[in-house]
Amino acid sequence: MNCPKGFRGSVRENEPLAGLTSWKIGGPAKSIVEPDSGKDLSLILAHFEREGIPFFVLGGGSNLLVDDGGVEAAVLRLCSPGFSGLVFRGCLAEAGAGVPLRKFVASAAGAGLCGFEFLAGIPGTVGGAVMMNAGKGREGGSIADIVESVTVVDRSGREIELRRRSIDFSYRESGLDGVIVTSVKLKLAGAADSPAVKRRIGEYVCYRVSTQDFTRPSAGCVFKNPPGDSAGRLIDACGLKGRRSGGAAFSQRHANFILNLGGAVSADVRSLMESAVSSVKERFSVTLEPEVRLWR
Repeated sequence: MNCPKGFRGSVRENEPLAGLTSWKIGGPAKSIVEPDSGKDLSLILAHFEREGIPFFVLGGGSNLLVDDGGVEAAVLRLCSPGFSGLVFRGCLAEAGAGVPLRKFVASAAGAGLCGFEFLAGIPGTVGGAVMMNAGKGREGGSIADIVESVTVVDRSGREIELRRRSIDFSYRESGLDGVIVTSVKLKLAGAADSPAVKRRIGEYVCYRVSTQDFTRPSAGCVFKNPPGDSAGRLIDACGLKGRRSGGAAFSQRHANFILNLGGAVSADVRSLMESAVSSVKERFSVTLEPEVRLWR
């Protein structure tokens, strides 16, 4: 791919995406572009706009299923140091989109803050967490609860800071699909009891480890929980736990997890997802909605 004059960053052609996703599934991207800074991001986005180049944005790859044929598009990754800054100013955290959530949680605890503990144990990056409004559950805390503002770049390369009240957050949605998150300001609180904060973080991590399945590659929960119910309960009630398609199977521990048992392809996962949707619809008249993003 020809880059615009002055662009700094990494560009790799026809590289498989499987190694960049937690499911370890996916064919190549036409190109993987990793800009060095916000200025370079704006340059490449303006270039994409002029040249009509389609693109996706890849965060931690923890809630993504990529087709085995890959994607005929550029893939942007904000993983350079220019997007990985993390600064605390009193109770306000300023985090780059590329900061891993685990690093944010550990650093915020170390800074004597609280109000973020529900993010403990969630994979991915701060930017990805904002895009999908990650959190504990439909009735639990979500990152939207602590967002003060989000800095984004639109598809023409223009940078905008959006205040929380102008962002249409909902369950596992942010309404930010048309822009690229580059950094986030998060409003936390001072911790009166730092050991208690660290205990709560440990409890969240232990709960996730004990109730979810991390024995094989997965993308976490595949479907959103319908109002007042659990997607995992509905899938389990349909007798799908353990069902296998090729190299993929529903987890025996958590029915809303689909595991890569080794050599799974995207068609295997899609087949299981279709089975869950049709079975739950037939038995409960509930339409399951994917929580994972599907690229093809």
